[in-house]
Amino acid sequence: MPEEKKLSPMQKKRRYTKYAMTAALGVLVVSGFNKGKTSRNIHSIAGVALVGLSVYHTFLYKNRS
Repeated sequence: MPEEKKLSPMQKKRRYTKYAMTAALGVLVVSGFNKGKTSRNIHSIAGVALVGLSVYHTFLYKNRS
């Protein structure tokens, strides 16, 4: 088996943030098709999580000055 690349801590953070954004987007889409109060609350929470993760993801790529 080939050796896996060693990722730096920053690369791991970026990767896990992308995974979390994908999961939040999936929950957002699925909850958007459902009806009911619970689904509406989950939809709102997933939307806020997606925005928060997007902001965090942006900060991970900013240049350091």
